[in-house]
Amino acid sequence: MAGGKETPRQKMIGMMYLVLTALLALNVSKEILEAFVVMNTGLVKTDKNFEANNNLLYSSLKAQLDLEPARAKIPYENSQKVKKWADELHKYVADIKSELIQAEDQVAKEVADTIDLARVNSKDKYDNCTRIMCGETGTGGKASELKSKIDGFKKNLLGVLNPDVAKNTNLGLDTSDPPRKGVEKETWETNKFYHLPLAAQVSVLSQIQTEVRNAEGTVLNELFKSIGAKTIKVDKLAAQMIPSSSVVTIGDEFTAKIFVAAFNSSMTPDVTVNGNKISETDETGSVIYKARPGSEGPQKIRAAVKFINAEGNEETSEVEYEYMAIKPAAVVSPTSMNVFYIGVDNPVSISVPGSDPTKIEASLTGAPGKLTKVSNGNYMVTVSGGTKCTIPVSVKSAAGKASSMGAPEFRIKRIPDPTPMLLGKKSGEALSIGELKSAGYLSAVLENFDFKANFTIMSFEFGANIGGFYKTAQVSGNRFDSSVDALLNQVKPGGKIFFSDIRAKGPDGTVRTLTAQFSVK
Repeated sequence: MAGGKETPRQKMIGMMYLVLTALLALNVSKEILEAFVVMNTGLVKTDKNFEANNNLLYSSLKAQLDLEPARAKIPYENSQKVKKWADELHKYVADIKSELIQAEDQVAKEVADTIDLARVNSKDKYDNCTRIMCGETGTGGKASELKSKIDGFKKNLLGVLNPDVAKNTNLGLDTSDPPRKGVEKETWETNKFYHLPLAAQVSVLSQIQTEVRNAEGTVLNELFKSIGAKTIKVDKLAAQMIPSSSVVTIGDEFTAKIFVAAFNSSMTPDVTVNGNKISETDETGSVIYKARPGSEGPQKIRAAVKFINAEGNEETSEVEYEYMAIKPAAVVSPTSMNVFYIGVDNPVSISVPGSDPTKIEASLTGAPGKLTKVSNGNYMVTVSGGTKCTIPVSVKSAAGKASSMGAPEFRIKRIPDPTPMLLGKKSGEALSIGELKSAGYLSAVLENFDFKANFTIMSFEFGANIGGFYKTAQVSGNRFDSSVDALLNQVKPGGKIFFSDIRAKGPDGTVRTLTAQFSVK
């Protein structure tokens, strides 16, 4: 269900998804692949923490069963069903990760089952894993089966809760399709897995595993509350850190929440980070750590948290975290081609991961032309000459300061020559006498060109061998006139007709000279 209030763990998962989405928008590089490794490592650790917390809940439910068997019997039995469903789905996702690594890294199953993502050689490959997850056409792969299992898992979990409670319980694990962008509708399956590198797909699956454990814990808490217990006593507290992002652009601010798991919001822990005491807190009592990286690469944080445990004694817990600092990078993606063509509208999308599209500013430099904004994130480039250009991109902060995000370079090319055609047939092909007489005009067509661009034939010379003599007719425009018709009436099967000095004007203003010949059958 999506109507319930999000728990702190679901908020953390949401923030991790934001990071993952930002990473997927970037062109994959070594640094980005390493960022996925860092993220996946954090997700695996989070998954183990969730599992440990859930085990405490199972122990607490068992203890309640021993104390109050009449009231705890049904909740405890339901908790065992929840454990079975969660373990099965968690293992199913783990098996998919193993299968993807086997396919891309060409290793045995026993290796893929235990290898760490950092030691996978084919982190940037995607052909085999995309085929496995999305099939040959984007549908029918493991992703569809996974989506079905997730939906069934959520239905089962909500089925053990009171209907009123279930209606207001948010389990996460959203499998709805993303909002439509443009003409084509993207599915949950293609959004999560289609043409993404192995490192990204493994990270997505690790994210799903953490959400499975989180949903499991959410339902266990509700089952425990249904017994009538007001609180759950835990025997251990541990420091936790929730970052705003695992990848930070140099010059931007890194923000993280450091808090004690199962904490009391009235208690503010004593926190030091890398030896420095941190005192800034928010309304929940969470300590806020901020840093601005000055260089690229992994940035390590070691936090020590002092707190009073359940027995009233002072205890210290430490936690480490690592995030990746990268250079500013704008993403400028030509919608149809990887070059800009002279004389036509070239649609492009411009985005900066993690930035509001309304705050993005872009321009065209290095060539005559202009960049026109169509809508947030969508632009149109028109150029009239040159061989290359750049698109400088910047983002305005809340204070109005513009930060440069780079200036990607693009090639500029002339529209290719069109192909002369008669009734859809190209030079060298054969037409019957009847077809030639009914054709009426000559056309110039751009074959296999992704942009709308029309060529206009201004004039041509028509020629044919008739009675041993080569006769010609000069034509203005593209339509056959009476002189051409007169020659066509004399053409015999087995002969040839010729079109020379075809002058075709393109949308870029250039005139191309073309030739063509056709056999008469």
